[in-house]
Amino acid sequence: MSIVQMVVNGGWMGQEFSKKKNLAVVALWAALACTAGAQEAGVVDVNALPDAPSVHMAVPAATVLQGAQVEQLAGTTRPVAKKTDKFIPAGFQAQPLTARDKVNVTLRDIFSWESGVGFTLAAGYSQVTNGHPDYGSDKGAFGERLGAAAARDTSQDLFSGAIFAPILHEDPRYYVEGDSYGVVHRTLYAVTRPLITRSDSGHSRINGSLLLGYAAAAALTNAYYPGNERTVKDTARTYGASIGGAALGFFFQEFVDDALEAVHLHKRQLQ
Repeated sequence: MSIVQMVVNGGWMGQEFSKKKNLAVVALWAALACTAGAQEAGVVDVNALPDAPSVHMAVPAATVLQGAQVEQLAGTTRPVAKKTDKFIPAGFQAQPLTARDKVNVTLRDIFSWESGVGFTLAAGYSQVTNGHPDYGSDKGAFGERLGAAAARDTSQDLFSGAIFAPILHEDPRYYVEGDSYGVVHRTLYAVTRPLITRSDSGHSRINGSLLLGYAAAAALTNAYYPGNERTVKDTARTYGASIGGAALGFFFQEFVDDALEAVHLHKRQLQ
């Protein structure tokens, strides 16, 4: 390369370097100016920045469905009963019910195997004693009694739990007292539940939903009971027997876990 070319090239490279240097200086001054402006305006608003990704500890659906998980978020260590349970075990926290929840609780109870057993026992007792309703004592009578028992008990549950409980803002569930109380206390508590219940706010009150619901169901039996058992007296007898049956049912629910545990057929739930 000739000396002239070197000088020319060197001058060109110097000019390029000078241009890049000037651009760098300008960029540096711009950055400093922006920084100074931000400092004069105050601290950068943190809330304006995008949120950092967070981990959401969502409670899985199985927690509620299992009904034995500990409700820590609500500040209690009591296990939580399933929302569809009609009978709340002793020591369990019950979830609040909406009107739709009360309908769901009622329907679940109606189509449970326990209800089927109840229909069968009621029809069997009436068949053996040839009692009310009087369909006779032949083979077909048991089927008629079974159908009548299913219709009566189903209408009782629907009227009391799915209709009147939402209207009157009453809790259609039964809360088991458990062995923290004496036998006499638990017995009196159970057999008086057809008359006394809880409001949605948790206060004790007259069980209007059950009393009115069972009255409506008793009146409805005049549509399918034998013609000779559709008098006011027969309807009143049906109503009284239904209230007594509800008391026996609550008594059974109060002590059934104790009985099964005594014969080692049931393990007590966490309290």
